[in-house]
Amino acid sequence: MKIRQWTITIIILAAVISGLYAYKLSLQESASQGTEMFEPSATVNATVAVRVDYQKTLKVSGEVQAFKSLSLHNELAGQIIKLNAKSGSLAKKGQILVEIDHRDEDARLIAAQAQLTLTKQTHRRYLKLKKNNEISDELVDQAQASVEIAKSEVAILETTISKKKLRAPFEAKVGIHNLEMGQYLDNNSNVLSLIGVNEYTWIDFHLPQVYRELSVGSLVKVKPMNQATSFDAIIIAIDPQLARQSRSLKYRAQIKSSLLALKPNTLVSVYSPIAASISLISVPDVAITRDPLGSYVFVLESEGEGAYRAKQVKVILGERSIDTVMVLSGLDEGALIATKGAFKLFPEVKVFIAESLAANTADKK
Repeated sequence: MKIRQWTITIIILAAVISGLYAYKLSLQESASQGTEMFEPSATVNATVAVRVDYQKTLKVSGEVQAFKSLSLHNELAGQIIKLNAKSGSLAKKGQILVEIDHRDEDARLIAAQAQLTLTKQTHRRYLKLKKNNEISDELVDQAQASVEIAKSEVAILETTISKKKLRAPFEAKVGIHNLEMGQYLDNNSNVLSLIGVNEYTWIDFHLPQVYRELSVGSLVKVKPMNQATSFDAIIIAIDPQLARQSRSLKYRAQIKSSLLALKPNTLVSVYSPIAASISLISVPDVAITRDPLGSYVFVLESEGEGAYRAKQVKVILGERSIDTVMVLSGLDEGALIATKGAFKLFPEVKVFIAESLAANTADKK
């Protein structure tokens, strides 16, 4: 009885195995008779590796300096009778900003001018008398001295009145103040601050002494903190000595205010060259793939009909500049490389270039 049961079990297992084997053969036959399997591929963006002139730079902080600036003080005390200096307004050269009460000086000036007129008339009469020897030389000299004394008194009063009219020494913008009409000012008060208006903006910055010294006329890049664009500025002055504490050298660069107009004391980034210019291959940062063994790019080799084959090339990278990377070695100029989407490639995979970039890539080649 047991032999019969074992025999039935063996027959069933053999039938199941035979059925599975037959099913596998039928699947293989169907696959061979059906459509051919497609080779896996990937679609990426691409660009041509270009050679550029690259100069290593150092980023330091810079500060905008006023072309002209001063604090306006009054030499003489008095009450404000005229105020023509609105906070933040533009003042022309020679414009009266603040006028202090000078009525006493005006009255005394009238008397001094009258006295000067009288002494001049007396002097002229004495000269006529002297021609006829009707008067001594001493009286003529006294009359001449009286004229000079009267002129001096007039000049003193005119100077005093002028000192009570505070004028803008150059075209400038007026700082914020709290002056009011009728306000009394003590002598030597800090009345106003003036910031000169000029066609150039000055930027001061420092470079450590370990780097080579720049020369007057050298170019640096200036980038405001709140802008993405950088601007060329030219070195116009170099401090003759190093700073004692930082051992750094101070430079002053200027840029036209029409290109970059910044308020004094504004902080900016300055990119200063610290090495000679060299020629390097530049590629987008997105084209670089990295692993523990190094950095790579995928060079695309044409197979015709718009298809390419990916070849993994190891590269030695240099400095990064915004969204591009300098390649020191490993890549030839003009090579077609994968950019966006390069992360999904592997060696010898079939590649197609995105249609939107195909025309541009063809033009570059």
